[in-house]
Amino acid sequence: MQDSDEIQLSRKNEDLLRKQVDAWARNDLDALLSLYNDDMEYIDIPFSDFPVRGKKAFREYLEDYNSQFVSGTVRVDYVNIIASSTSVVGELRAEARYVGEGAPDGGVEISWSVVLIDTIVDGKVSTEHAHFDSLAFAKAIEQNKTGTPVETG
Repeated sequence: MQDSDEIQLSRKNEDLLRKQVDAWARNDLDALLSLYNDDMEYIDIPFSDFPVRGKKAFREYLEDYNSQFVSGTVRVDYVNIIASSTSVVGELRAEARYVGEGAPDGGVEISWSVVLIDTIVDGKVSTEHAHFDSLAFAKAIEQNKTGTPVETG
């Protein structure tokens, strides 16, 4: 059985993930970045050869990434959260209006699954691995063009 300190840390780490995801969905980068250590590392698993290191680089990455969505359209559902005293894993379902590369005029509604795996050090995110379907955007664009669902193998 976990001792009360470990249970409290687990709860804090779950709360940290919720604050983090909520700030991202609002595109509140100041609030989001306040939840990370200065020397943090972020890795998109589909693109693991290109880790993002440090808050400044992460802000630039997020500004570029978030520009793909119409402001105020990002919604996130929490499917599952598992937390310990040193890490937290969140399974999420995100939706937004995508206006990035290849999107039609006015954008297209898109939904995608994400799993975030965060390592927590001193109450802040130290490393984050984001696992997601890198083809979700292309599939949404294709579905919009053809009007038929695209199989996701």
